[in-house]
Parts: sequence; structure tokens; C-alpha cells
Amino acid sequence: MGDKPKQTPPLQGRGKGWGLSKERLAILQDRAKEMRSNPTEPEKRLWRKISNSQLDGFKFRRQAVISHYIADFLCPKKALILEIDGDTHQADQDAKRDAELKQLGYLTLRFTNEDVMHNIEGVLQAVLDQLYGSDPRWQDAPHPNPSPEGEGLNMVLREATTALQSVSETPRLDAELLMAHALEISRQDLLLNLPKLDVPEGFAAFLERRKAHEPVAYIIGEREFWSLPFQVSADVLIPRPDSEILIETAVQIGTAYAAEAILDLGTGSGALLLAALSEFPEARGVGMDASASALAMAHNNADRLGLSDRTSFLLQDWTTADWTQSLGGPFDLILANPPYVSTKAILSREVADYEPHQALFAGTEGMDDYHIIIPALDSLLSAKGTALLEIGFDQAGPVSKLAEKHSYVAQCKQDLGGNDRLLILRRKQD
Repeated sequence: MGDKPKQTPPLQGRGKGWGLSKERLAILQDRAKEMRSNPTEPEKRLWRKISNSQLDGFKFRRQAVISHYIADFLCPKKALILEIDGDTHQADQDAKRDAELKQLGYLTLRFTNEDVMHNIEGVLQAVLDQLYGSDPRWQDAPHPNPSPEGEGLNMVLREATTALQSVSETPRLDAELLMAHALEISRQDLLLNLPKLDVPEGFAAFLERRKAHEPVAYIIGEREFWSLPFQVSADVLIPRPDSEILIETAVQIGTAYAAEAILDLGTGSGALLLAALSEFPEARGVGMDASASALAMAHNNADRLGLSDRTSFLLQDWTTADWTQSLGGPFDLILANPPYVSTKAILSREVADYEPHQALFAGTEGMDDYHIIIPALDSLLSAKGTALLEIGFDQAGPVSKLAEKHSYVAQCKQDLGGNDRLLILRRKQD
């Protein structure tokens, strides 16, 4: 049995309660305010998920002063602290801090930058597990209407998790998402009502598809990107967290030069274009793709997100002559996540067996489409415009050389895994 959590100390008037001088408290509060104004990208990503009581109604605060510490995120109701550890955190100091806060009645959950940027659903699952850890709704109580096997929905979820261990890095999450989809409810509603629910007939079929390595996003028909919900199908690539660096960079650039006209080359589901338009409310965008099925999906997503009035989608193939003439322009911001996988690459079954090959492969070096796109920028990009190109982890050198050959200055940015991910291209200034 673990120690019973202590009563949470009051958070109001905490300067006196924590034994801090007014001067020291003021310093901490100023520092917390500064940190709230300059969050890291992982902090911003997690805050988008838990702010405004989005996580099952639990209220969180950012950069909360507790004793002589500043917590990244605090749920006062549950005395739960969430910390995001960067590359330079010190484990010994963290352990000492966590132990001291535990004496005050607070539990700390720690996640890495990598966790938050590449497995946000797993992070939220861990937070929910803790938030509901002492809540009887969350326990493995006997199912009031058990399944025919007498095991109940919770047991079925556990068995599904075991069955997916060899298929997925997040087997429990996958099982829950598939179950919620079969029940036609949200995952949060599933988790809150486990003892009340019966196993739906459709779940077994969904589970078999996942066991065959079909991506969850294709099974449920949706994937989140930049905190926005996007419909997806096998006609389009699944939007990935790594690609959010294009939007993050676009937002940073926009502080000095806000884009009014945006072009997305190879728009697919429309994720990049629509995420950018959500950040630039005065901008209009054009999404181009060679697949009519992909454009139909992009149209649907624009309608769902209320962005149709600022968006145009064009069926166009950049391997044809004069393909740029129908696009209009010039554009202040050009986004592109073109095919860049070598035909010699060995991919996971999830990708190789299910995602559209025309959106993945670009010749033996993965460079074919860059040789088309980069020379075309001259007729598409405005004088002060920027092109953001996603690249493979080993392509920064050759794509940069190609860009420089066509009079562009290339800057490379890495994702949180330290891999080259993005090239920022601007015209050379005379």
C-alpha cells in the first residue's frame, strides 16, 4: 500500500504559507510570468491539450509557484504536477525536488520533450491514469452487464493490449481508440464509463485490422495535427508530429512578416495548409495535389474546420509542363512535404503496406521531386517570401546544395529527436 496523499496546502496566500519572504515570492512570481510568456515548443504542445479544462474537466495552471519551486503545470484539485524535462535536466536535483514536493502533498509526473512531441496521446493517458487513480469510476470494477465471456469491456481492452504488443509502441492507447470508435464515443467518455459499457460488435474487426499493421488513423478515419482534427484515409499520408515543425517555423517567421498568400505543394489531407491558415487569420491559401481523392479529403477537412472560404484546392501534377501557371501567386509562404523516400528504403509494414506510395517515394536518392520544386520557386515565391520544405534525415546537404544552385539561402532545422527535418529557403539578397 502506498502512502495516503497528504492534504494539499492552500494555494492562495502561499507567500506566508510556504515560509517565503515577500521579496523571494515576488522574484519567483516574476520568473514564472516570464516563463509563461516564453514557453518551449513541448510546453506549448501540452498546454494546447490541457488548457481550459480540456482534459476531462480538470483545470491546470502553467508555471505555478509551489514552495520555492516553479512547476511547469499544476492541477490544484489533484495536487498533480507535470514536468517536461529538456536535454539538460539533472536527475539528482529533480529527485530531490520531487521528494520535497511530495512531503507537501504533491505528486510529480515527468515527461521528456520527446514524449510530448511524438507521443502526446501516451502522455495524456499517463496523466489521466494518475488523475483518476483514486476514483472508483477508473477501477477495474466488475462489469454490471458483462460480455458473454464474463470478462467485461475492461478485460477485453487488456487482452487487446496484449495482442497488440508486437504491433504497436502504444498498444493500450490503440486498443482504447479502437474501442471508442466502435462505440461511437470519445476516448474520454470510454475511460469514464468503463463499468457501464458493453463490448460492441465492431471492435473485433477493428482489432484484427490493427493486428495486420493497418494504422489506427486509417481505421478510425481521423488523426490530429497541430491540435486540429483531420479526416484521413488510405488516399493520403497520415499527418505526423514531426511535420509540425513547419507550422512552428511559419508562426515564428510570421512575427516579422505575416503571410497573406500561402501555397501547399502536395497538400494531401490539407493538414499543413489548414494548420497554417488557422494561425494566419488574414491569409488565403492554395493547396495543390495530383490526386483527386486526396483533394476531396482536403476539401472535407477545410469544411469541417470552417476554412473553406479562405482555401482553394487545385488538381495539378508538378511532373507536367507549365504546372505552375495555374497556381497564381506570388506566395509569401510555400509549404511542401513532398515524396522524399528512396525506393531502396525498407519501411515498416504500417507505412509500406498502407500509405500511398506516390506520396512517399522519389527515386533511388529520394531527390526527384526537389529537383522539380526548387527551380519552380522562382515563379511562385514573393520577393520576401519563404519556402519551408520537409526533408529526410540525411538530405539536408544535397537539398541545400540544390537550393543554393538556384540562388536560395538554405537554413536547416532539426526536430526534437535531433534529426534534420526542415529546410528554410529564402532568396539570396544582392
